[in-house]
Amino acid sequence: MTVTDLYRGYIACLNNQDWQKLHRFVHDEVHYNGDRVGLSGYQEMLERDFREIPDLYF
Repeated sequence: MTVTDLYRGYIACLNNQDWQKLHRFVHDEVHYNGDRVGLSGYQEMLERDFREIPDLYF
């Protein structure tokens, strides 16, 4: 798998809101803006973004 394939998979995961696969692209100890949010916090942030921006598309 190329880096391009991996990135496209990540973007597809986001756009499809396929949270079951998010762990394939995001580390359990992910940091966001310098703060450790973890995978669950990152997912919560994305879910909130999709709720607040209904036509969100990456």
